[in-house]
Amino acid sequence: MRRDINWTTKREDGSRYVVRVTWFSGTFKIQFKERGEERWDYDRKPSREDWDVFLDAIERRYTRRQATFKELEEARRMVKEALPLLPPEEKTESE
Repeated sequence: MRRDINWTTKREDGSRYVVRVTWFSGTFKIQFKERGEERWDYDRKPSREDWDVFLDAIERRYTRRQATFKELEEARRMVKEALPLLPPEEKTESE
C-alpha cells in the first residue's frame, strides 16, 4: 500500500478522533488520535465502525489497484478475528 488510510470519526457527543492505518512489515498498524491530542494511541482497540470503514477503504483501494491482494487478505483476516470479539451493534428505533 503506497499511502496511509486516514479518516475522522465523530461520536454522538460531538467529540472526534482520527484513525490512521499503515501497512508495515506485512501487517496493518492501527493508530488513534483524539482531537486536540499531540500523540497517537497505538494500544486502543478499533470499534466495529472503525473495522467497517477500514475494510471498505481497503476493498475500494484494491479495486483501483492501489492495494495488493495480500493486503486485502490481511485486512479481511484482521476484521474476521476482531468482529466476533466485539459486542453486536445496538439496533436503533428506525430498524
